[in-house]
Amino acid sequence: MSQSPRQPPDNPQTLPDGFELDLYYNSFMDLRLFEEMKRYVGFGEADAAALRAIRLRLEPEFPDIVDRFYAAIERNEATRRVVAQAGITVERLKATFNEWLRDLFAGDYGADYLARRSRIGRTHVSVGLPQQFMFTGMTVFRLTLIEKVWALRMPDPHAALLAIHKLLDLELAVMNDTYREDLLLRMKELERAQYEQQLNESEHLATIGRLAASLAHEIKNPLAGISGAIQILGAELGEHHAHKEVVVEVMRQIDRLDSAVKDLLVFARPKPPRRRTHNLAEIFERSLMLCREEPTFRTLRVHSDGAGRPVNASVDDNQMSQLFTNLLLNAAHACGPGGEIWCRMNALPGGVRIEIEDHGVGIPAEIRDKIFEPFFTTKARGTGLGLSICKRIVETHGGTILVESEVGRGTRVTVELYD
Repeated sequence: MSQSPRQPPDNPQTLPDGFELDLYYNSFMDLRLFEEMKRYVGFGEADAAALRAIRLRLEPEFPDIVDRFYAAIERNEATRRVVAQAGITVERLKATFNEWLRDLFAGDYGADYLARRSRIGRTHVSVGLPQQFMFTGMTVFRLTLIEKVWALRMPDPHAALLAIHKLLDLELAVMNDTYREDLLLRMKELERAQYEQQLNESEHLATIGRLAASLAHEIKNPLAGISGAIQILGAELGEHHAHKEVVVEVMRQIDRLDSAVKDLLVFARPKPPRRRTHNLAEIFERSLMLCREEPTFRTLRVHSDGAGRPVNASVDDNQMSQLFTNLLLNAAHACGPGGEIWCRMNALPGGVRIEIEDHGVGIPAEIRDKIFEPFFTTKARGTGLGLSICKRIVETHGGTILVESEVGRGTRVTVELYD
């Protein structure tokens, strides 16, 4: 009784936004496709009859064919390693190959034959046989088999040889298809894992966002009241009053807290970008002007490649300004006094590439994967939201952000945005 190919389930898992996931790909090549391939190469009953006719004469040669095939495996380090790692004895492999040989000349090439060949292909995949060795191994076998057929000294061996070539190519097609199925399965599993990771991250960020919004609300109003009261007290003190410096420092700390609250609100309530065509070079210069008010920037040199050259892109002006400001401040903190920062902007097909590079302390490899996580920071002061906000801005613009860093050499942040 022939074994029909297993079909995908009727109810594949359906995920949001039409994301369909079916991990149960056909285990075997579809019989209709196999029959179509046979017609394409012209393999028919005459070929089956030719193979049946030489089976009895070739069977005494099967042990030698098998031995020569596995001798070739033993001579090659890669194939020898695959066999060793599979944990299958050579005797068992030889017995299996001998059965495969008998099946090759049995003369029945229907659904059962296809199912058996597909299982062999899946075995190759499961033991990790590189695909190229499946093809080259078939060449080794083909040459040995052709040599044996010629040695039979048949009056006209051409019909049998032609049938062998056709069938071995069909065998390769079936086994190659199992590699394709395995690749598709792995891709689907990867897609599912990526989707689940994105879902978990979204839920995690939503929870953090709610907490951040609550904290910002609780802090913002009292902070505004404290700021107003301190400003009134400061205005009543003379310029040379003993407590004047204390008031100035308190206001500086209030400004720092206010900046942290703003970061919390930006992170907690992200807005979709309102995209218009803007000159990124102008946005960068405005952001740099604001950053120069920071004490950290006073001894730094900032180089901008292509200064004055317009670099237009469809972006949200305010969000890009925040992106540049955060990246510049990060670079400045990494450099320290007397450091240098480079900014480069280049047009891409359908977009732009932005690079901001410093020669600062660099980011240790063990924390590089964490730098975009909310509230992760190595600074004594800071919310740890700067890069997280940058990542969100870039992603809502449909772009990518990449950080490359080497301890003691510096860091380069590359942003690519597309229209």
